[in-house]
Amino acid sequence: MKRLVLVGGGHAHVGVLRAFAKEPLAGCEVTLASLSDRQVYSGMVPGFVAGHYPFDECAIALAPLAQAAGASFRRAAASLVDPARGEVILADGGTLAYDVLSLDVGSLAFVGEVIGVERHAVPVRPLEEGMRGWERVRARANAGGLVAITMVGGGAAGVELALAMDHRLRTDFGRGAPHLRVLTDAPKPLAELPTGAASRLERHLRDRGIGVHCGARVREVGANFVRLEGGNEFATGATFWSAGGAPPGLVRDSGFATDARGYLLTNDFLQSVSHANVFGAGDCATQRGRERPKAGVFAVRAAPTLAANLRAAIAGTPLAPHLTGKRFLALVSTGSRHAVAAWSGLSWEGDWVWTWKDRIDRKFVEGRA
Repeated sequence: MKRLVLVGGGHAHVGVLRAFAKEPLAGCEVTLASLSDRQVYSGMVPGFVAGHYPFDECAIALAPLAQAAGASFRRAAASLVDPARGEVILADGGTLAYDVLSLDVGSLAFVGEVIGVERHAVPVRPLEEGMRGWERVRARANAGGLVAITMVGGGAAGVELALAMDHRLRTDFGRGAPHLRVLTDAPKPLAELPTGAASRLERHLRDRGIGVHCGARVREVGANFVRLEGGNEFATGATFWSAGGAPPGLVRDSGFATDARGYLLTNDFLQSVSHANVFGAGDCATQRGRERPKAGVFAVRAAPTLAANLRAAIAGTPLAPHLTGKRFLALVSTGSRHAVAAWSGLSWEGDWVWTWKDRIDRKFVEGRA
């Protein structure tokens, strides 16, 4: 019997398991290995932070999903892959043999040479860790004495979370809420969004009194400060880190071909360019010649093709190409039940956009998408 191992419970593998639940993979032993027993849906994290969702509504239980797909679930992180032996080495000391392997392990927080991030900052990724960190910061705010919170990272993810944090803290404490600031080394925040959508979100930041400091490269994070290159400092009671992603060491350390940044390099079939029986999708992988932003929407789009190609790899039948455009609908919440939408250079906003986003997000988590 052939053996298929899925490493990581990311958005793409959630879609693969749902596909296998609808049409079982015959003649194959399937195993899902994941450090967490649930997959947090990235689109709902700001809503959790803002107080609109409890944690359980933002997460997909992986063990029941695996069972429905006829797969076994192993709660353990993968430390290394030995492609020559066809084996995944797990952090708990165990191993999983495979004939076909698929990786969907996400990305890590990019730290670079900044001092003190691991010790003093709360990384936004992994998502569950970021959510638990937010709960700890809220508890400190409830205890009093938390004057300011700093978000390092001025992309859509960092800005959306800063707006969500500000909304929750103002709901809890009114005018006595801690001050929020966003630091980015870019000339402007939200550079990945169309100009109209970025302008709308910048207006929300200004209206809420959230400080935005551009061209500010962080050199060090301490227990109660953030120091910039040049020596300027901001006093802060808590620092969140959303300064971009970095590839997981598992890919490089296992000897797979990577792109220039260290992400698993795949071909048109989501197949490793160096190992034909290895596939990958989501933030840990880059499709050669079809580079896309590291956004959850592209992992979700990849899932049907990945499921089909894993079936084909097991059966020895031809693979199908994964062709997806660069354009995608961006829905960015503003803290309250209000959101900004961006599509192909156009933008809209309103409470109705949040309702639209909420419907899309709930459908995915509940498996109705």
